[in-house]
Amino acid sequence: MAVGDEGGPARVSARLESVLAVRIGEALSGATVVGERRAEGEPYTRVETDLIVEVLAGSGRHGTLTVTRMR
Repeated sequence: MAVGDEGGPARVSARLESVLAVRIGEALSGATVVGERRAEGEPYTRVETDLIVEVLAGSGRHGTLTVTRMR
């Protein structure tokens, strides 16, 4: 999942747990597509949504970004 904040670069998260992936997929299914982008060399589809996810960010230069929960 590409995770970002307005004005900042998007980052690619670690693989989502299956239950969380299904919930996020359902939440994004009706979202408006606003373009194609790349994050860390990976292509993704940018959508307009109010979805908020909580993440754990590992330390270091290449810290792993793990999505832990969806609100």
